[in-house]
Amino acid sequence: MTIKKHLSRLLQSAVIGGLAVSAQADTISDFEKSWTSQALAMQRQLDNHSPIINNNILGTHNTYNSEVYRNALRYHDPQQKFSIYDQLRMGARFIELDAHWTAHTHGAPWKWGTELLLCHSGIGKELGDLDIGCSLKDRRLTDGLQEARQWLDSNPNEVIILYIEDHTNGKHSVLRQQLNSKLGGKIFQSGGCKAIGDTLTKSQVLEAGKQIILWKDKGCANDGELANMAFNGLGKVSRIWEDGTTVAKIVDLFTNGGGVDRIEAHEVAESFAKGVNIVNLDDMTPGDRVDAAVWSWAKNEPNNHNGNQHCAVSTMSGRWDDQSCSANYYFACQSNDTGEWALSFRTGAWNQGSQACGELGNYRFSVPTNSQENEKLKAIKGSMFNVWLNYHDQGQEGAWQIPGQKAYPLLAGFRELRDQRSNLCLDVEGGNRDNGTNVRLWECNGSDAQKWTYDSANGFLRSKLGKCLDNRGQTFSNGEIVIWECLDNNNMRFDWVGNSLRSRHNGSIAVDAYGDWKGAQVGQWQYHGGSNQQWQWGN
Repeated sequence: MTIKKHLSRLLQSAVIGGLAVSAQADTISDFEKSWTSQALAMQRQLDNHSPIINNNILGTHNTYNSEVYRNALRYHDPQQKFSIYDQLRMGARFIELDAHWTAHTHGAPWKWGTELLLCHSGIGKELGDLDIGCSLKDRRLTDGLQEARQWLDSNPNEVIILYIEDHTNGKHSVLRQQLNSKLGGKIFQSGGCKAIGDTLTKSQVLEAGKQIILWKDKGCANDGELANMAFNGLGKVSRIWEDGTTVAKIVDLFTNGGGVDRIEAHEVAESFAKGVNIVNLDDMTPGDRVDAAVWSWAKNEPNNHNGNQHCAVSTMSGRWDDQSCSANYYFACQSNDTGEWALSFRTGAWNQGSQACGELGNYRFSVPTNSQENEKLKAIKGSMFNVWLNYHDQGQEGAWQIPGQKAYPLLAGFRELRDQRSNLCLDVEGGNRDNGTNVRLWECNGSDAQKWTYDSANGFLRSKLGKCLDNRGQTFSNGEIVIWECLDNNNMRFDWVGNSLRSRHNGSIAVDAYGDWKGAQVGQWQYHGGSNQQWQWGN
C-alpha cells in the first residue's frame, strides 16, 4: 500500500472508523456466538499441553493503537479498530503494548510530568522528555493493563503472551510496579534473564495458577524482580506481523522495520500450515482473516447430529467432523520416536485406537494439535474418507479432550441470572470488584455486574467482574453472600439442583433472595422450594 493510499484510508477512517460503542459491542457479541469463535476456542484447548513453539496463535500488532481511543490529540494513525478487551474477545492471544517513558499532560497541570504511556512513536527519538511521535495525551500503560486484567479475570483458563515493547528509558522498576499493580498474580515467572524455552506449555502456566507469558524486549531488565518475571526473547517461537501505518512507511524508507504491509486470509492459513507460531494482524476484525486461523474442524462442525456424535474423524479434505464412536474407520497413529504419522493396519470402533496403533510398533493413537501436523496427517491419509482421531467429548457434550490429558474447560458465555419471584437480576452492588462486595437484586440492565457463568468444572458461579460467589463458609440459614477472589475453597462451590443453587458446605441450604424489590439482599437460607430460591438464566 502506498503512503498516498494509506493517507486516504486514514481520511476515510476519520469519517466511518469511529464506530459507536453499541455497534462495536454488537459486532463482538455476534462473533463470540459464531462457529469461528467456537472453533478457535477448541483449538486453543487442544494445544494446551503442546509446547508454545508448536502452537498456532492469532494476535494483534500494536494492540493499544486503536481508533477506539482516538481523539483530536492522540492515535491519529491507528492500527486497530477495536479495544484491547475486544481484541481478546475476538481471539487475540498475543497482544503488544509499547511502553514509552515520556511527557504527559493528564489531569491538573500540577500533575503533569513523565509517565509510562502507550505510544506509537516508531521514530524512537527524544526531544527532552517527549518521545517524538508520542502525544502528551496518549493513554497510560496502566489503562491497557487494566483492560487485559478485566478480560483475564473473566477467562481464567486462557493464556496470553503479553509483549511489552520497551521504550521505558530504563524505568524498569516503574514498569514492574505497574505490571504488578494491574496484573499481580497472573504473570508466569521466567526465572531469570532468558528467552521462552522450547518445552514451555500453556498447561504449565495454568498449573502454576498464572495466565500471562510476559516478553519484554531489549535485553535483561535492570530491575531484579522484573528480570525474574519477564522473558527477554521469544526463543524459537516464530512470528510474522503487519505494520501498515504511515509511520511505518516513513521509517521503512530508511530501515527495515520487519513487518509486512498486509497479511491476507490465505497467508494466515499458509503461515500456520508452514509452522509459523504467531500471526499478528493490524485491523483485526471478524471476517475472513480470522476465519482463516481455523485449521481443524469443518465448517459448522462438530454438530452432534442426532445426538450421538462424540468422536472426531479427519475427513477427505483434512478437516474434522464428529461421528458416532461405534463406526468403523482406520486410525491416525503417531510415532513416539519421530513424531511421523501413519495409518493403522485395520479399522475399528474409536475405542480400539490405542490397540490398533500399538500394532504398528512404538506408535500411539493421536490427534494433530496444530496446522502443520494436520497437513502432515492429511498427506499420509490421502483421499481416504474418514480416519479416527484421538479426540472426543463422550464425558460431556462439547467438552472435547485428548484422553489422558487434563482438560481446562472454557467457560460458557456470561449471562444474567434472574430471581424467579421478582424477575430481577443477581447484581454485584455498585459494580464493585472488591472482595467482600455484597450481591443484591436489581433491575436487569445488561452490565457486567449482572453477568454470570457457572463453571461446572469446580462449581464456581463466576461474575464477569472476575470474582466468584462466596458464602464465607457459613453452614447456617440467613447467611451473607458476597463476591471474592476465586479460590480452591468450598466457600465458593455451589451445585445446581433443579433451578436452585445449593452450597457445597451444606446441600440443604440454597442461595435466597430476601425480598422482591430492587436492592433486596441475596444470601442463603434453608431450601424450601420457594420462587425466591429459583434462578433462571437470561440474556
